[in-house]
Amino acid sequence: MGWLIGILIILVVLFVLLMVTKLKIKIDYQHNQDNDLLEVNLSLWGMRVFKFKAPLIKIDEDSASLVVKEEEKIGNKNIKKTETITPQTIIDGIRRLKDFLLHIIGFHRIVKHFLQRVSVYDFKWYTDIGVGNAAYSAQLAGVVWSLKGSIIGLVAHYMKMKQMPKLNVQPRFQEVVSYTSFSCMLSFRIGHAIIAGLMLIKHWKKIPK
Repeated sequence: MGWLIGILIILVVLFVLLMVTKLKIKIDYQHNQDNDLLEVNLSLWGMRVFKFKAPLIKIDEDSASLVVKEEEKIGNKNIKKTETITPQTIIDGIRRLKDFLLHIIGFHRIVKHFLQRVSVYDFKWYTDIGVGNAAYSAQLAGVVWSLKGSIIGLVAHYMKMKQMPKLNVQPRFQEVVSYTSFSCMLSFRIGHAIIAGLMLIKHWKKIPK
């Protein structure tokens, strides 16, 4: 009987530890002309447990689709694959998302409640842009500044912005340039994610036969 109680205590301790443990997500994205690199790292207790890397994103001119070469690393296991994203793939994804949202009661409230517990660190977003014409480059830079300001406003409204974001837009008046470097870190307790998931399940509408 004593060993059973001991196992239960250990399980409870592990469960509580899991609930209060913070998951950190590091996002890095770079775009330089025709070269793109997206990298996402997940860490627990200071150890990287998952890595996603998309080192090549190109457009297939024949099918008007995106070809993405992905690399995933879970522990010591590496997985490489190539995925083609067609316009139909995007349309189907939007339809599935719409169906999902229609079957969750109070989805916005649940997501907002979770996002309020997400902290944002090291938000950096630098852009160099130019279209070869000084006037148009200046106007485009102003549009990009406005877009970044709106996105930062949304992030700060729904999440906890722990540090001042570092933003910059550099117009290249006489050059044709398209460069963006973006990085940030998100962290939240696994317990909050579990609670949000349980709330989504609880508020899932019953679908009639």
